[in-house]
Amino acid sequence: MNGRVLAAGWPFAGLLALDAGRAGVSDAAPVRGLIVENDNQAGILVLESDEVTGPLTTDAATGLYGVDGYPIARGDIHVGDMVEAVQEKNAEERVTTKVRVLRLAPPPDPGTC
Repeated sequence: MNGRVLAAGWPFAGLLALDAGRAGVSDAAPVRGLIVENDNQAGILVLESDEVTGPLTTDAATGLYGVDGYPIARGDIHVGDMVEAVQEKNAEERVTTKVRVLRLAPPPDPGTC
């Protein structure tokens, strides 16, 4: 990969985040909370917040974004990360359309390992 292309793209991470937010325009308010459980095989994150505590089911259509606004892989979301999720009601179930990491989990304390 061309390093100059990556370096040139870095200042525009904020614009990518804005564009990602516009792509999934929804009347649903985002829910913020802490990831307390992560099942990578099933694509389920468990979010704990003041508004809701429960699963965020993700699939290939769910937009996943890091703290810098760039798209990330499903495995890059970890227990302890603070996220913002947008869910829409689809028939009888809630569908997660976007998950954005707001703050990464603190690294483990080396004294406890």
